Amino acid sequence: MSSVIDLARNGLTAFLGWWLGELTASVPRQIRWVARQNRRRVVLQLNQQEIVLLERVGERARVIGSVASDRPDRAEQLGALSQRLRRPRQPAILCLSGDLGLRKFVSLPLAAKDDLDQLLRFEMDRLTPFGADEVHFAYRIVDTDPQGRRITVELVVAPKTMVDQALETARMVGLVPARLELVGAHSDDPAPLDLLPHRSADRAGERRLVRALMLLALLLTMVAVTIPLHQQRSKLADLNDQIAATRAKAEESRTLREQLDQLTQAAYFLLAEKARRPMATDVLAELTRLVPDDAYLSQLDLQEGQVELHGSAVTASDLIGLLGQSPLFSAPQFRSPVTQDDDDGAERFHLSIELAAEGD
Repeated sequence: MSSVIDLARNGLTAFLGWWLGELTASVPRQIRWVARQNRRRVVLQLNQQEIVLLERVGERARVIGSVASDRPDRAEQLGALSQRLRRPRQPAILCLSGDLGLRKFVSLPLAAKDDLDQLLRFEMDRLTPFGADEVHFAYRIVDTDPQGRRITVELVVAPKTMVDQALETARMVGLVPARLELVGAHSDDPAPLDLLPHRSADRAGERRLVRALMLLALLLTMVAVTIPLHQQRSKLADLNDQIAATRAKAEESRTLREQLDQLTQAAYFLLAEKARRPMATDVLAELTRLVPDDAYLSQLDLQEGQVELHGSAVTASDLIGLLGQSPLFSAPQFRSPVTQDDDDGAERFHLSIELAAEGD
């Protein structure tokens, strides 16, 4: 029972962390920026010429110290800067000058909104002079045109070498990076994007919500299965004790044996039902493997052994053959006629597949 309690406690902690994060994300970023401006912040500015350590409160800034970037004793000088801090290992904002990165606005199809991170990684070498594995990047949607079915995305990119150098410099000064921003030519941005590696753009609010809901659903499923099984095992143990104590009474023993059989069947009923059909995670993994990169799923419904897919693809008819190759699926078929999108030429489809039961 203690393992169940620990599992529930860990799940509740994860849920509360997600919930607080969503509440924070729901506050307009301009307001969050104003709130940050009114508290004391340590800022480490890096450019080609020098490294400057500042203490900033609102619009007021106090220079704590600076070190030339090309000094031979730069490491020792950075260590000396840490002695001037009020307390060690405090959070700091790292600011790269604008010439150390790239900021641009790109126009993309509205359909790319659901998988924007993957699309930007794939198109990085076309949109910037770098490959996706050479940079850290962050992005946000700044404008949506429903009529033109386009979105405008702000993209901020910094080479990994520059980011790694900034993080190493912060470590030498004794700072804990809280944000990594690109400033300079666009320093008027009221809420700069965060380029810290552990805060990449794939943590957009929609994805955080989906992952949190999936975690919560998995947790509730495990609790719903584990607690009844534990209760049933306890009852089985009690009945076994009663059978041993009343073995001389044949009729009572027979009655107790029937109860034992019924409880045994009930204890394993949930497991048998669960094993009869593939799990939702298996279905998602199989669809991820089979659906080609030029196809997008906009809606997935899974219920009573059937999966319905809505989306678009370059050639929707190819999906029937691909899905039919999987041992998990059977009878793939279109539920409505395939239509072609006038904007990007993709074929929009609505198809269904049956989940194969174990042993089929």
